[in-house]
Order: sequence, then C-alpha cells, then structure tokens
Amino acid sequence: MNAYHREMEVYQYQINIDNYTTMMAAMSSDAWPETLSAWASTEIANLPATMSDEDVELISDLQYRDRIRSLIRTEKAEQNKARRVLEALKQQIGADADVRIAAYTPTTGA
Repeated sequence: MNAYHREMEVYQYQINIDNYTTMMAAMSSDAWPETLSAWASTEIANLPATMSDEDVELISDLQYRDRIRSLIRTEKAEQNKARRVLEALKQQIGADADVRIAAYTPTTGA
C-alpha cells in the first residue's frame, strides 16, 4: 500500500511539473527590465500609486513567472525524494514489486 501511494505521489509531482512547464512556455523568458528590477520582490499592493498600470502588470507577470520557475524546481526536488523512497520500498518488496504495486487497488486494499 505504501509503495502504491508513493508511486502516486511521484506521478502527482510530474503532473505539477508538466503543468508549470506548460505555463512557463506561454510566458516571456525576457530578463527583468532594468527600470523595474528593483521591484522584483515587492508585493503589488506596495508598489507606488504613481506607477503606470502597464508597469504594474508587467511586474505582476514577471513575479508570477519567477514564482512558477521556483515551483518547478521545488516539485522536481520533492519528486526526486519521493522516487528514492519508492525505490527503497520496491527493494524491500522484492523482484515482483512492480507487479504487486500495479495489482494493488486502493478501494479494497488488496
């Protein structure tokens, strides 16, 4: 049961990685403009009221892109940890681990 759930955990991380990667592909990969780079870690609510709507929107988009980039890294790191645990569980189960995991059904526990 534990190996099955760990396998699902690895799978869920991959879904997140794939989704975030797709989102990143639709976003600009340009560097922060020098004129706005000082605002990279400033919350949108704390930006100057005199700042143009276009600059606020660009800052928001770039912050979101940077956040997604960070999430991809985090998901990959966590997925690697889950894979290590899964491999350790499979070694403990033995040579037929993949067959036994595939045969497990979470609704019945068999």
